[in-house]
Amino acid sequence: STSFDISISFFYLAPIIFATWYIDLTAGITLSITSTIIWLVTSVLALPSQGISMWVLVLDSAIRLGLFLVSTILIAHLQRALNRERGLARTDYLTGILNSRAFREQANIELARAKRSQRPFTIIYFELDNFKEINERFGHAQGDKVLQFIGRELSRFLRVTDIIGRMGGEEFVVLFSETDQQNAYSVVARLYGFLTAEIRKKKWPITISMGVLTCIQTTIELDKVLHEVDKMMYESKKSEKNRITYRVMVHDN
Repeated sequence: STSFDISISFFYLAPIIFATWYIDLTAGITLSITSTIIWLVTSVLALPSQGISMWVLVLDSAIRLGLFLVSTILIAHLQRALNRERGLARTDYLTGILNSRAFREQANIELARAKRSQRPFTIIYFELDNFKEINERFGHAQGDKVLQFIGRELSRFLRVTDIIGRMGGEEFVVLFSETDQQNAYSVVARLYGFLTAEIRKKKWPITISMGVLTCIQTTIELDKVLHEVDKMMYESKKSEKNRITYRVMVHDN
């Protein structure tokens, strides 16, 4: 009967949708074709008792395959759209690096891991000095290009394990996992030198003020870490700009 055929189709459709969602589109298409072949073979074997024409079975199989494939493609598109929206919700629209919310999520995970392993970590917070001058002299489009350049170069220069975020405006933050004070001096000096050299090459009227905080055996909350390193960055700006302020924080349980 028609209702029985529909129920059989849904019996096949469930694993097809599952395979498409949790594996990939290819798996869904493969299972769609396999399911149609299985249905056709079992129907052909039962053909004498059913009294149905072979052409009817072939046409029915083609319709079922079409239903399976359309469902598979729709599920794959839905998953892609959801993943894209999820990515956009975590990514800074301009630079392509993590936004403030996503950075905090990732940083909290790293802080919990550092606490368990008793490993140090270093966080840097920096701002582009005199950034408003670029917007005023060259326009906001050029200002956007500068921010995009900083985000791109941070991603290119640093390790994939480093957590990079834009905290808003012209402020950026990076968390280096398992990085003590000595290693922090080395990596920050190279990063600072690289960025300032590129800025000079492009003749942008900006500099970088940076705070660098290394946390050892720390159980401190992320908000306090960010507050402290942000304060250090402003110390750099207040003194003479274009400089780095280093500090070590030790907080035992």
